Amino acid sequence: MTTEKHYPPTPPKTSPVPGETTPARSETHAPARRIGRLLILSGILVILLWAGLKTWRVYQAAQSLLDVEPEARALLAGGMNQIDPVAAEALVLRARRDITTLHTELALIRPIAPALGWVPRYGPTLVAAPYLLNMADAGSEAAALAVTSLKPALAIVQSESFGAARLGELLPILTDAAPEMKEAAEAMGRYSLARQDLAAAVDQETLPWRVRQLLEQSDKWLPAAEDGLRLLPQLPVMLGQNEPKRYLILAQNEDEMRATGGFITGAGVLTLSNGRITDLDFRDANNVDNWREKPYAFPPQPFYDFMSLELFGFRDANFWPEFPISAQKAMDLYVYGQGGLPFDGAIAIDQEFLRLLVDATGPVPIPGTDQRISADSLLQTLRQARDIQEGQNVQEWVRDRKAFLGGFAAAIQAKIETDFGSVDPLKLAANLVQAAEQRHLSIYMRDPELGAVLTANGWDGSLPQSPPGDFLMAVDTNMGYNKANVFVERELSYDVRLGPEPQGRLTVTYRHTGPTGGNPCYQGVDQEFEEAAEYLAIADQCYWNYLRAYAPAGSTLIDSSQHVVPGQTLYSETTWDSSAQTIGDVPWLTVFANFMLVPRGETVKSFFTYELPAGVVTAQKSGESVYRLIVQKQPGMKSELLTVTVTLPEGVALLAVAPAPTAIEGAKLIFATELDSNQHIMIRYR
Repeated sequence: MTTEKHYPPTPPKTSPVPGETTPARSETHAPARRIGRLLILSGILVILLWAGLKTWRVYQAAQSLLDVEPEARALLAGGMNQIDPVAAEALVLRARRDITTLHTELALIRPIAPALGWVPRYGPTLVAAPYLLNMADAGSEAAALAVTSLKPALAIVQSESFGAARLGELLPILTDAAPEMKEAAEAMGRYSLARQDLAAAVDQETLPWRVRQLLEQSDKWLPAAEDGLRLLPQLPVMLGQNEPKRYLILAQNEDEMRATGGFITGAGVLTLSNGRITDLDFRDANNVDNWREKPYAFPPQPFYDFMSLELFGFRDANFWPEFPISAQKAMDLYVYGQGGLPFDGAIAIDQEFLRLLVDATGPVPIPGTDQRISADSLLQTLRQARDIQEGQNVQEWVRDRKAFLGGFAAAIQAKIETDFGSVDPLKLAANLVQAAEQRHLSIYMRDPELGAVLTANGWDGSLPQSPPGDFLMAVDTNMGYNKANVFVERELSYDVRLGPEPQGRLTVTYRHTGPTGGNPCYQGVDQEFEEAAEYLAIADQCYWNYLRAYAPAGSTLIDSSQHVVPGQTLYSETTWDSSAQTIGDVPWLTVFANFMLVPRGETVKSFFTYELPAGVVTAQKSGESVYRLIVQKQPGMKSELLTVTVTLPEGVALLAVAPAPTAIEGAKLIFATELDSNQHIMIRYR
């Protein structure tokens, strides 16, 4: 049986009726065309109106932002104590509103801006625009959150009656502001990422002068802003809001270099309760240990090998450059020798920290004396105070030569308690941040949450557990029982060759700037102590140095310099004649070590050549390769010259580098800088 397929019937064709005419085609479609034109014109008009409205909004927002800067300058002209909190909040919120308007109105343009680098004259600025907008958006959000939540604190600080007694009033405000501070810290994190993206996308020197000026100011304050916003929510706990906090202060002397910043010359116990100092006591570090009544452990092996020490005392507790390890050792040894409750944390400072502190507080009078210490005179005063005083015999001098530490601590406490209103809090905060960034201040807290914040800020003196690429740190330990670092200058040179088997070579150059000749080198200053010699006489000695180089885990030593230290210069009378050794210092890094002698007036070089793990270069999915290097500054070390030379593999193209190299010689990128804080280098190539 077949199935038929049916189709609908076709209507019959009809012919025009005689006398009628068919409408012309043009007449039939004319109204439609007119409507189409009208719609197109209307659309164009709408687009023009939209564009005009956007242009007007952008213009108004930009003009308003231009007015913000002179208003902000006028607002800040009288210093922090003269700022009107209400006007400051209004100004910041207005800037935030204008920036949000710009960010929204330019949303369609931002994606195409990076492709406009070809535009004559304005190309770099157009490419930079999206990054600058992202920076402005994140920065204004952080500022608005901070100003609004901290406005009540500003009113207290500006009060004529403000002083140490009222510091406790700030803590509840900081506690209430903690959620906003965390949001502000996240916003500043976005700001920082946008700044990094801008640096990778555009050469800053090609941007307009005014933009460069703003970026330079931003770069100056960015670390302090990030650190401060992370720290502020934790300050109430650190300052003893809910319960007293007890901290150990390690007063280190960088004239006798040790791993965390210098020989521990003094120890202080600081107790804080509700933001106030309730106890501050300093003593000579030599008097902490209880040698007569308690047994002490064997020291780290180098102390025995090179200094003939057989017991591990408090003053040598900072052997490890990983400050959390050294801090815990110091806290345990202090309680072991002196008794008392466990500490909540430890704070390591040096002479440069004290100079920065006095620079912020202004000259400090020393109670019971006619002395006033300024930032300019501090170092000389500290050294003179250590010298024998008129009327003292040698025994009294040996016993009391560090008594000045207690007087200085009392002077700082008195300044805070009686004259804190004269201190510029912004300058104080800036100097404290500078001290931490330049490694003259390290803070360790037992509380994990507080510790995490300090680690994020880079203030806890820790070594990175998982460096994102290459890592380098050169650590000196003065083993001569002297203050020779006054006369020693150090310079670092690091040469890296990238490729299938990456290799690094660290060269450390020591120059003793003291006079050549004089007495032969002999470890220790026994004679100088017997004669109560002046401070610089104890410093004018040869330099016995235990050098450690920290590299990424998996690095393998290939070659090193050979150093000879004659036995007649050492207490042990055992000659050291060896190349470098690989030691187990911290488990997450590889450590190479050597021992050397730098005679007065001479120059000595030490080097380590080693194979780096392949992981120092990260392969990206895009086919690009990224090399990152962190050079960590030793705490307490003076600013020193650092030269890094990176040789790229053959045939690769350089895509991006930050910071800009000092010179490029073929495949070599050369970076010459002052190592006054931790340095970061990033190189991207294909």
